[in-house]
Amino acid sequence: MFAGKMLTVRQASFRRMLDIGGQTVAEVEVHTAHPHQPELLAYFRNGPKGIQLVRVVSNDADTEIDWYDNNMHEAFADVTQRIFSGPSHASNNDRNEFGAEVLATDGLREELERHFSDGR
Repeated sequence: MFAGKMLTVRQASFRRMLDIGGQTVAEVEVHTAHPHQPELLAYFRNGPKGIQLVRVVSNDADTEIDWYDNNMHEAFADVTQRIFSGPSHASNNDRNEFGAEVLATDGLREELERHFSDGR
């Protein structure tokens, strides 16, 4: 579905800090220009190389129905491998570029840095 096509970020906004498997991550809602995956949730961690993209999850939840934001059902699926794998074998570069594009949106990097430094 995504092979060879970089996702264009239209908008990104911080949602919350989470603990996933003992690791603190920032959850970011991302709106893309991709017709089949217009909304994603991107998870970032603060590591030795700074803030890095950990994984990407599709957000197919219908807020009319899924108003309770329950990620325990099919509306949320990990799509990291599907998005960043392809014949070019540049998946790591694509992943880094996508993460950088998300972080460059509307002062998001600075907001995440504040949340990571606050421990929230």
